[in-house]
Amino acid sequence: MTDKSPETAPDPYVSKIDRRTALTWIGVVGAATAAAAAGVVVYGPKSGGAEAKGYGTDPKLNPPVKAPWPRIMSHDQLQTAAILADHILPATATASSASALGVPDFVNEWVSAPYPDQLKDRPIILEGLNAIARDVMGKDAGKRAAALAALPGQAFFKRFRALTIGAYYTTEAGFKDVGYIGNVARAADPGPSDEVKAVLERELQKLGL
Repeated sequence: MTDKSPETAPDPYVSKIDRRTALTWIGVVGAATAAAAAGVVVYGPKSGGAEAKGYGTDPKLNPPVKAPWPRIMSHDQLQTAAILADHILPATATASSASALGVPDFVNEWVSAPYPDQLKDRPIILEGLNAIARDVMGKDAGKRAAALAALPGQAFFKRFRALTIGAYYTTEAGFKDVGYIGNVARAADPGPSDEVKAVLERELQKLGL
C-alpha cells in the first residue's frame, strides 16, 4: 500500500478551475492569436490526428463556453504536474501553492489546445511528465526531492516552469504575492516622494534642464 501521509506523498490533485477560467489564462499567458484566425487546426500525432476547431479571432467567453477540444492529460500526468508545479511555487505563509490555484488545470488546457504554440509544447510537456512520473508519484519526500532537483536545465522543466509562473501570476493571489495593486481606485494621490523628487532633480540637472 502506498503511504499517503504528507511526509511522503501529496494529496491527490483534484481539478480546481473550470474551462472558462483556464481559457482566459491561456489568453493572458500567450495563446496563438495568429493560429486562431484560421478557426480550424489539426491535432498533432499525440492526439491521433483528430481535427478540432479553435475559437477564431473573437472568442466569446461570457457566458461560459464549452471548449471545442477535450483535455488530453492523463490522471498520472495531471498528478505529476501538480507535484512539479508545487515544487516550483510551493505554498508560503502569505501565498498559496500553484496547485491550490489550479495551475495544473491550466497546463492541461494549454497542451490540449490546438494552436501552433500549444502543439509545439504538447510533446515537450507530456513526454516530460511521463518521464518523471515514476520518480515522483508515491515516493517519499527524499526520493521525490532528488528527482525534482535533477530537472533544472532540461528544456521540459524550463517550459513547464514558464507556464506555471505565467499562469500563477495571472491570478488574484499571484497579484497579491508580488504586491500588484493595479486597477484599484485610490482616494487620494500623494504625488511622488521627496526621494523620487530628489532623483528627478539630479537627472534634470545632468541634462541642463
